[in-house]
This record gives sequence, structure tokens and C-alpha cells, in this order.
Amino acid sequence: MQLLIKLSMCSLLKKKTINVHIFLLSLLIFIVFVSLVWADMQSLIAHDEGLYARRAKLISDSGDWLSPFASPHHKTVGSYWAIAISLKIFGISDWASRLPSIVAGYIATLLFYFTSLRYFKPLNSLVASLALISMPIYFQSLRTAGPDMIFIALIMAQVYFLTSAKDASRRVFRWKILGFGACVAMSFFVRSLVALIPLVSLFPLILVLQYVRSIQFWIWAISGLFLGSIPLIFNLLSVFEDHGYSGLVSLVSFASRKADVAEWNLFSSLPFYFTRLVLLTFPAFVFLLPRMQSFGKRLFSDKACGLRIELNALTILFPLIYIIVLSFIGTRHYHYLLPLVPLLALNIARMDLIFKRSTFRFETSFAGVMFVLYMLGACALYFKRDYLLDAAFYTGFFAIIFSSILCFYAFYSRFFSRRKLSPFASIFAFLMAQYLTISALSASGIIWSTNKDLKALASSMNSECKSGVYLYGLPSKDETILRFYLDHSYVLPSLGDLSAEYGGCLVAVESSKSQVLQDLSGHKISNFYFR
Repeated sequence: MQLLIKLSMCSLLKKKTINVHIFLLSLLIFIVFVSLVWADMQSLIAHDEGLYARRAKLISDSGDWLSPFASPHHKTVGSYWAIAISLKIFGISDWASRLPSIVAGYIATLLFYFTSLRYFKPLNSLVASLALISMPIYFQSLRTAGPDMIFIALIMAQVYFLTSAKDASRRVFRWKILGFGACVAMSFFVRSLVALIPLVSLFPLILVLQYVRSIQFWIWAISGLFLGSIPLIFNLLSVFEDHGYSGLVSLVSFASRKADVAEWNLFSSLPFYFTRLVLLTFPAFVFLLPRMQSFGKRLFSDKACGLRIELNALTILFPLIYIIVLSFIGTRHYHYLLPLVPLLALNIARMDLIFKRSTFRFETSFAGVMFVLYMLGACALYFKRDYLLDAAFYTGFFAIIFSSILCFYAFYSRFFSRRKLSPFASIFAFLMAQYLTISALSASGIIWSTNKDLKALASSMNSECKSGVYLYGLPSKDETILRFYLDHSYVLPSLGDLSAEYGGCLVAVESSKSQVLQDLSGHKISNFYFR
């Protein structure tokens, strides 16, 4: 009886702990969402972000959700659906275009945490989840318009369904495997043929879980694959109806150009991806590298159980297969690394958080180094304060100062204080310092907001040019960003295409100023803008 009561109390305590962890993770993701609403400090960043937002705006405006493009397009339309739905509901804005990434990132983070709970204690799972959120590549994708974070959520759903279905009842097993198949199909709808790489990387896990010989698994997985493929099938049929075979060929030809497997790319791609992985998954490598000895013992122990084999299939074989396949691809883009980042971060939960068995000297020493770097960053920001808005400067400056205090306290308590911090407290301070820094700098527009001048120009033209804005000779990036922010915009292939009877404004490249003013002197153009 006493044993039963004790087990019940432990179960309640664990459930309460998990709920606290979920609340903390939810709060951190919510802070990222709130930062997007600061419209004056935000703008679309990378060229790709502008492309996805503009194409989603086209879908929302046209009402054509299956084949909205006038010519054959190189991506499946699912990569734009989530953004288009958000723009349709909330209107045209930065935060509306980025909202799907925030929602998908929240789902992906919780699925990551629940997957980790299968193999580790709640505290270890929380540490790994916090490390994942604070990684620059994951954090940036969390608040960037595009399909990457939605793709990650679908991959984490596949992993969660596969790992949790094994211990479930037969009825729940069927639904989870059905969900796995549906997520696989939807990942192709969102990322086209790129979805093959994580699917191939998941094959060792499927083998370890002994699903390959299970007829029930294949029946329900294929059923889910068919259900999840319905939007993709309608998309392809609509594209074929509008553009014929050329519409379908464009999908394959684009993927083949990206892959470029005809030439040997390993020696050039592998260093590129490895260096970007080390840099953009910081502090994951900082925590992993000094623990390679204990990591090896855990991996090669003769007493490895079934759960440990599953874990190794996820945390070692998946990243290894993924990066090898990726290294043979001719095109090199660092965001291609994103799907392997969560499963690589799962290794962080392997760390021993018991103080007597691990002193964490390296981590606390590194916290001292980070204290110095944060202070230097605060000084650099202070000298640049004249170029920033007051709100942006104070948000970034005080966040960096607070982060430096956290790192200094972790360092001081380990080497100089009689009262030692627990390993979890030290790691928590270190991770929160990085999260606060990149969150504040991105929220204030100091980083990852490179087109604020174009956004301000578009806002001015929307109020002054009710008849519309003509774009002529602009670089592709400027044209893409402006076409998203402008209410009514038209691209001019040549000045001769503009009739003298039409009014409005015109934006042109600075080098064409004399030609534009000369050729359009008799036109009813209300304002000229040159960049």
C-alpha cells in the first residue's frame, strides 16, 4: 500500500514538473511572438522571406489556392498556404506573415520535449529544449516567414508518432501511424522533394522499432500517406491543367538543379555545412564536445537497452545520414541544416545533471568568456546608439547587460563562491543569457531586419500614391520586398509600357534617373522615387 502511494505521489510530482516546463517553453515562444508586433522595428529580412511573403500575398489576393502562378512554378504551393491563410485573416503585415512559423515552432518545440521525455528525465528534456530554442538557426527560423519551421514541426511529428506508437494500445497505434503517414505526405506538400532527405534519415529508426516487417504499420502508414496527399494531388492536377507537363517538370528540374549529384561535392560541401553547424547551433557544441567521453560510454555500453538503441538512431544516425546526403548536394544553403538541428540537440539531454558526478568546469569557465563578450557587445551597442531608435537601443542594451550578469554569476558561483550553483542552474543561466540577447536584438530590429528602409518607403508611397506604384529597373530583392508592402504595385519591363494617361508613382533605380525623367516628362506621374 505504501509503495502504491509512493508511486502515485511520484507520478503526480512528475506531471506537475512537466506542466511547469511546458509553461516555461510556452512563455519563451510567446515572448518571440510579442516581439513581432513591434512593427516600427521589424521588416522582412532575407530575400527568400520576401519571396515567400509576396507569393503568399498573391494567393491571398487572387483566391487561387492551387495554381496561382502565371507560369510553371518550381515549388509546391503548400509552402505558401500557411502564410496566405494568416495574411487573409490578419491582413498584410510582417507579423502576420511570420505567425505560421511561430505557431509551427511552438508545436515543434513541444513535440521535441515530449519525444525527449521518452528517453530522459524531465529536467534533462527541459535543458535540451532550452538549448534548442536558444540556437541562432532555430530561433531565426522561428520568427522568419517561410516553410522551414512548418517543415520542422512535421518532421518532429513524424518522430513523435513513430516513437510513441510502439508502446501504445493497438487502437492508438493505428491513429499514430496514420498521423505519421499524413505528416510525411504534408512535408512533401510543404517542401517538395527536399522532404526525401529527412525521410531517408528516419529509416534507421523505423528499422530499430521493427516496423519494417509489420503489415499493420504499412497499411496504416500508406493510408495516412494517401490522406495527407490529397492537397498535393489537387495542387498537381491544377498545375497540370494550367501548364501541362511543363508545370510538373519544373518541380523535378528545380530539385535536380539543387541536388546536382553529377559532380563530386563532398569535399566542398562538408566543410561548409560543418562550420555553419558549429556556428549556428551554439551553444550545443559547447555542451557536447567536452562530454564526448561520457557520450561514448553511453553509446557503446554493452548494457544498452532498446530505448538507447532508439535514441542513437535518432541522435546519431539521423544527423549523420542527413549531413552526408546534404554534403553531396551541389547547392549550399545553411538553412538546409535546420531539420537535423532538433535531433542533434537531443544529445544535450544526455548530460549528467547530478552535481557530485559532474563538476561542469568547462561550461562555467565558458560562461566567464561569454560575460566578457556580452560586455564588449554592450559597449559596441552603446557607441552605435545614435543610429538606433531609443526603444531599440535600450531594449538591446539592457538585455545584453542582464545576460552578462547571468553569465558572470554562473562563473563566480563556481570558482569563487562558497555556495555552489547546481549544474542545472548554471546551464539555465547560460542558455537564458543567449535567449534574452538574440530575442532582444531581433525584437528591436538591430539584427535580422535589413529592409526597414524599403518598408518605410512603401509606407510613404501607400499614403501618397493611391493610384498605384510602378517599379522599374529595381534589383530583384528590392522589387520583391516592395511588392509585398505596397498596396498596389506594377512592374514595368520598359518605360514604353507605361501609358501617358495613367497616373500614380514610379520607383526606379538611381542609375536610370536621367532617362526616366526625360522619357516620362509628359506622363501623369505624381511622384518619382529613385534608389
